[in-house]
Amino acid sequence: MEELVSIIVPVYNSEKYLKKCIESIINQTYKNLEILLINDGSKDKSKEICIEFNDSRIKFIDKENEGVSTSRNVGLESAKGKYIAFVDSDDYIEKNYIEKLLKVLKAQNADCVICGYNRIYENKTEKITKEKELILNKEEFLKTILNVQNGTGFCWGKLWKAEIIKNIQFNPKVFIGEDALFCMMSCKNINKIYILNEALYNYRFNENSAVRKYDKYFADKVLDSMKIAKKYIEKEYSTNEEIVNKFNNYVAYHILLIAVNFCFNKENGLTNLQQIKNLKKICNIDEFNLAIKKSTYEELSITRKITLFTIKHKLYFITMVIAKVRQTQFKKEQTKKQKEKEC
Repeated sequence: MEELVSIIVPVYNSEKYLKKCIESIINQTYKNLEILLINDGSKDKSKEICIEFNDSRIKFIDKENEGVSTSRNVGLESAKGKYIAFVDSDDYIEKNYIEKLLKVLKAQNADCVICGYNRIYENKTEKITKEKELILNKEEFLKTILNVQNGTGFCWGKLWKAEIIKNIQFNPKVFIGEDALFCMMSCKNINKIYILNEALYNYRFNENSAVRKYDKYFADKVLDSMKIAKKYIEKEYSTNEEIVNKFNNYVAYHILLIAVNFCFNKENGLTNLQQIKNLKKICNIDEFNLAIKKSTYEELSITRKITLFTIKHKLYFITMVIAKVRQTQFKKEQTKKQKEKEC
């Protein structure tokens, strides 16, 4: 008998892509699946799409809207499989996704297998994979999570042994980096991670994601997330200087997001001087101030290195110029995509 694999799909207002997502799961070459569709109070036709599928492997759970973290927790509590995978409801997986990951996990005697993914935009697809296959221990895995640009901190794109994550919960109070925090907490249970350099997961890039769309509470959400992550790092790795340094870089990266997408976003209605004062105030918050001082420029792109330099040296006017240039670039990209879509 094939061992049972549970696939957890949190669903919220995803009628546009949901059918393709579910079809990609039920059509897997690996058949012994438990498909947990958790409808988080969708206001569109997502619920109807879920229940129209006639497949005995599907378990549909309908609940009030509480957020993606709670939906994933409901899935974890309900999952009966020896292995667990997460798929977001606007994404889809290749036909051999589960079969391939499970085969590698067993062959490598790993606790989790990570694959590459295709980042799907409106008008193009970008393949994200490692140059070669890798084996990581728990500390090496944590380091990759803390380097946000690695794209390793998502819960999807992975096949987990259930015993590794069944007793870990997504924190419903964290709205930025909730995936990364979950993956960080899994590290204490992990001995071996295998990274496969094949793109088997298809991730739809969302222009209106939490880190791109203006949210007046964005800085507060980031701060809450960093405080909770810091508490975990201090508890488990306070004597590991390299991990602590990596965490400071992790926080600094999120400060760059605050600067570009929050402080200098024209939708906040503030003048340039008010925006600069706002960034200065945020940078003086203890958790952020420490990270700025301790962070290095390691593993950042050139633009982000320059932006971090301006913040470190309190050159906030230059930070503003860089941020506004980035905002203009975002807007041009969106306008171009919209025109191409209309054509």
